[in-house]
Amino acid sequence: MLMKLLLIEDDTNLAKVITSGLEENGYVVNWESNGKLGAEMALAYTFDVIILDIMLPELDGFAVCHKIRSNGNQTPIIMLTARYQEADRVRGLNCGADDYLVKPFSFPELLARLRALLRRANNQHSPSIKLRKLTLNTVDRRAFYDGREIELTAKEYGILEYLVLNKNCIITKNMIEEHIWESESDIFPNVIEVLISRIRKKLDNNNKNSLIKTVKGLGYIIEDK
Repeated sequence: MLMKLLLIEDDTNLAKVITSGLEENGYVVNWESNGKLGAEMALAYTFDVIILDIMLPELDGFAVCHKIRSNGNQTPIIMLTARYQEADRVRGLNCGADDYLVKPFSFPELLARLRALLRRANNQHSPSIKLRKLTLNTVDRRAFYDGREIELTAKEYGILEYLVLNKNCIITKNMIEEHIWESESDIFPNVIEVLISRIRKKLDNNNKNSLIKTVKGLGYIIEDK
């Protein structure tokens, strides 16, 4: 299952950098630049983590955080801000934030903190899905097959996880496209076939007993047997 994040940040350039980096790592990102609208989106939809700036128009980050928590929403929140004073950090944590990252920050640190929050939210250190010889770590997005780690791109991992979560069901190309690419429109012809072929080669060298089966004219399936 792809992790969905809400980014509430009014710095357009920074938001684009964060969004691009997160999407490259396999996350789905919704961005809102306005505090009031960001709070409404947080309460209207389900997200795995909220990345929240403090200096926002209409409602600042503290007010947004308070509104989210006062409505019973316990989605993990990490605050991003140029405010470095201890009092601001304490205030942010007291109003319900789970973590606090001061600008400027390195993207690898943001990624590490997000993964830590996701592990905490799942209440375990290494949540995994197992199916036959395959094991998927859903937080670190790592795949292991027959005891060896498989190096997958973000899209390859997303497709494999989607098939595993829907084991024994035929998944069409349209279903994969809608789940993995969502609103993206620049999908090249046959890209799903290419990615499936790459996954098969990495798993079991595309042999006739491949974990991923093609159902002619319909789509793909992974069977739990």
